[in-house]
Amino acid sequence: MTELTDKKIYRILIIGGGGETGKTILRYISTRHDNVELTVAGRHEPSGKEEYRYVRINLKDFTGSVTLVREFDLVIAACGPMEKVLSGLLNICIEAGVDVIDINDSAKAASDVLDKHAYAADRNVRIYSGMGMSPGLTSLMLRTLAEKKMSAEGVYRARISMGTAYGGGRSSPYAMLDNLKNDILVYQNSRAVVIRNPWRDDKSDFLFMGKRKKLTGVHYSTPEIYSLASPRYPHDRAFVSCYDIRCTMEGFPVWAAGLIARINGSGRFNDVLAGMFYKSGQKMKGNAKSDPDNHIVVYPDSDEDRGIMLFGDVSSYDLTAAMAAAVTDCWIDGSLSEMPGVYSVEFLNDDSFAAVVRALDRRNIFWKNVADVRRSGWDQWGWLERNAHDVSSLRHYGENWYTVRIHPRMKNVQTDILYASGVWKEVRSRCKGLSFVLCVLKMMNRWRRNMSSLKKEGRKDAVHLALVKDMSMFASGYSLVRDMVGVDRAVELYRDMFLTAGNSEMCWFMPRPETFMRLAKPAESVITYFKAMMDKNDACSFLSFKYGMELNEGRTEIRFEIRNCIYAGIFKRLGCPELCDLIRLEEMRELARITKGTGISYDYELLGGGDANIVFSFTQDARK
Repeated sequence: MTELTDKKIYRILIIGGGGETGKTILRYISTRHDNVELTVAGRHEPSGKEEYRYVRINLKDFTGSVTLVREFDLVIAACGPMEKVLSGLLNICIEAGVDVIDINDSAKAASDVLDKHAYAADRNVRIYSGMGMSPGLTSLMLRTLAEKKMSAEGVYRARISMGTAYGGGRSSPYAMLDNLKNDILVYQNSRAVVIRNPWRDDKSDFLFMGKRKKLTGVHYSTPEIYSLASPRYPHDRAFVSCYDIRCTMEGFPVWAAGLIARINGSGRFNDVLAGMFYKSGQKMKGNAKSDPDNHIVVYPDSDEDRGIMLFGDVSSYDLTAAMAAAVTDCWIDGSLSEMPGVYSVEFLNDDSFAAVVRALDRRNIFWKNVADVRRSGWDQWGWLERNAHDVSSLRHYGENWYTVRIHPRMKNVQTDILYASGVWKEVRSRCKGLSFVLCVLKMMNRWRRNMSSLKKEGRKDAVHLALVKDMSMFASGYSLVRDMVGVDRAVELYRDMFLTAGNSEMCWFMPRPETFMRLAKPAESVITYFKAMMDKNDACSFLSFKYGMELNEGRTEIRFEIRNCIYAGIFKRLGCPELCDLIRLEEMRELARITKGTGISYDYELLGGGDANIVFSFTQDARK
């Protein structure tokens, strides 16, 4: 958070701050800055329940709106539909002499916005337009590749996959409907041209990270097209001759997109369809099977491995808010150095461009090389975080495996790990045909008996029941394999499978090491996070946990004492005491991963029977 000295207090008006994206932007800014006064403006009367100061604004009242806007230092335009409201809103801000950051995602609005460059310059106003997810983040990624001249021909492609686990705002469907047309705006041969929508072609299908099959994307007439085609665009610095960008959304097939284009070609039914999409999105919101992941991949030519990507369990609203907030960060600290006028990402000077990328990085929004991600075993669940401003804001803080909603893709990943494991290969080599069926039936019978013997634990609550089911099944399969191959071989096989699965699961459950390194105190943050998880395990009666801290010759030493592990207790009761330390071995691996580069050293003493002592040590100034 910004330190308060004699800094100016900036008055920021967020128009549309009551909507889904606007609320997210508010959170992203308020958690980083205490030298701002945030006000929300909307077209409705205040309800009295607003968290921030609320003012009503009627954009049709030009004079009244200009008077209102003059009270502020900066306006963030998060209202919509953009093609209906943005032009008039920018005119109001220009007349008021107030800078603007907008999240425009409408190509219809973009052309008119860029045309205001001279008008804004004349009134000494800076407008930073299209500072959301796409355009915005995609624009930064495209410019990064183009400036490196990754494509000799200047051909670049972007593929976006948006999960549906977050519902959506009322204005969001309008941008989507804008692109469901039989005639679409594209950027080809260094020009903005309208072509007949092919709906499907040889570039439509794309395999996103973690997906089992390719998804089909629909052409997106992005506002970036008008920036790329503008006479202001610096082709000598970042040559782009073709920009092919497509979006896909879970549960929305291409045939449905084509049908809507035929029915709604003129846009006559936009309001009706937008309402239908909004209601459908709300039904998907919170559905355990809805995809929570968002992917952005930008690459040269048709070579995906030479591209860069953003990926994680975050919403498009989070990504939009992160970009808008990062630009706001730069506006507040004075690192945007443009002359008055209108600027999309393509027109930012080098210093401002670099400042925005750094600001995003501080907010844990950063891209990786596609080739590196595909080689890595760590990034199969992504690395992005939502509003990662301190350790308590990180994913699953203060939770354990059985108190969170599991990612809908987890079951498939666990199944894949089983089929690739030595356990499965051993069983299939020994049991074929009817003998395999009998083996499965025998395991299910053991699972039933194990569940019955743990009935008391399972009745405590839903959390204990889920744990008992998992441990009972694991022990049932293990005991069967132990009968086949003996204790030593069975332990080896099951330990490898358990640790492989645990590695994947913890990569999803816990933040990435890079995330901790972006916090103010990485070492303390790692230990605080780990302690919060252990406290939750203790609260759930999964183990007994004690914590102590002392200073020793300038270093902080923190001691964890882990006893009475429920996993070990269950394995003992089910006749598998040799498995008692598996969960601690997984813990050791995870600590090695998340402490890397933080300045933490630690001694992990495995005591047997699921018990352990851990001593962490780090200097007080262990920082990024």
